[in-house]
Amino acid sequence: MLPDMIDRTKTIYKGDVLSGSFYLLIGVASAMTAVFLHVFTGRLGFYYLSIGMAIFALYMVGKGLVMIYMYWSRHQYFKKKASITDEEVQDEKEYTQYRIDKKQRNRRVYMYIILLGCFVAFAGIFHQEKGMIIATCIPIILLSAIEFGIGLLTEFRLSEYLKQLNK
Repeated sequence: MLPDMIDRTKTIYKGDVLSGSFYLLIGVASAMTAVFLHVFTGRLGFYYLSIGMAIFALYMVGKGLVMIYMYWSRHQYFKKKASITDEEVQDEKEYTQYRIDKKQRNRRVYMYIILLGCFVAFAGIFHQEKGMIIATCIPIILLSAIEFGIGLLTEFRLSEYLKQLNK
């Protein structure tokens, strides 16, 4: 197999590690926001928002750590190799196609959640329990928007990588 294919494979997994690091960064920032809201505000809506942001932070930190672990180990595996075998290319094709399909399935769901969440948050402004409604919608919208954006970027990288694998 081509020796530059191993470099492309390492680059893909290095990018996935960076994506995991971004999730981890967002999680830490959300945790700090949750602590700040809990400690320095006294309104009930901000209290609900701090709970939602804490849950959001746990999800983002967990996802970031899992992604870093998974893709760092794959990166290290390919880093030790001088070239990639035909069997590994076939495995990479199947795994990459699986990841692309998963991203495409989730894209529509995230878009619907973003739209529905924005609509509910806007409608919550006019409701008696606006603090609870808006504070619940904000972390959900943030989660969906981040997953949508990172998913699009990852899907683009994976589709280009799959084209290279199929050559």
